[in-house]
Parts: sequence; C-alpha cells; structure tokens
Amino acid sequence: MEKMKANRKFKNKDDAVSAVIGVILMVAITVAIAATVYVYVSGMIGTSPETTPNMQLVKDSTNKKLTVASADPGNLNWSSFEITIDGISGSVAGTAISANTSVDGPSQDVKAGDVIQLDDFTGSATVTISNKSTNTLIGTWEFTN
Repeated sequence: MEKMKANRKFKNKDDAVSAVIGVILMVAITVAIAATVYVYVSGMIGTSPETTPNMQLVKDSTNKKLTVASADPGNLNWSSFEITIDGISGSVAGTAISANTSVDGPSQDVKAGDVIQLDDFTGSATVTISNKSTNTLIGTWEFTN
C-alpha cells in the first residue's frame, strides 16, 4: 500500500501570512463595518422635527375677542405666529392690525390672558392664526355681528 502525501504548497514557513497580520486585517475590517453601520443608523435617526406649539384660545362673541387660555411654557412669542383678520380691524396684545391683512404678531411673549380684540364691524369677520416655523394652523374663528 502506498502512503498518501499531503499536498503542501508552502514548504518554507516564510511564504505564509503571519497570524499577527491576519488579526490586524480582521480588526480593520470590523472597525470599517462598525463605522459604516454607525453612519447609516445615525443618518436614519437624525434630529426630531420641530413641534407645533400648543396654544388654546377662547372665543368671546359678545365682546368680539379671543383670549389665550393657555400656551406652551418657554419661548413662545407672538412674532412666531401669523395672524390674519379678514374684513375688520383690531389689535393683538395691544398692537393694531388693519383689515384684510396678514401680519406678524407683536414681539411679545405669549401668555394666558393675552387678547386679540376686534373693533366694531358689521357682517362677519374671520381670525386665522398659524405658526410660521412649522407652517401649521393654530385655529380659525368666525365672528358675526
């Protein structure tokens, strides 16, 4: 019976890749994959979108005014809202607004008790408030005389 000989390609040990170099290559590949996964996941998470401020207004038809009942605490400012009054003139927290125009609110903090007061008018009037930064409608109120 004839002995089988192993097929040895590397007869000299100097021809093989060192175990240390193999480990270094595996660590480098692992770091590259981890960095790729981190960039992919962090791009998916991103930053959260800006939320619409919470502001509650109470309509008083008799006195023709809107009163702020509650507002988000913090840096909520009338200048971040667009206020449109159709058909009449009025004022927002002491700042005059003319008829059929869309204006920025006054540069004051929004707080409970602030009033949007409508002047005398005949027929009907509509007040619309929207947030400029999030482009969302806070509300629309119809007044009739």
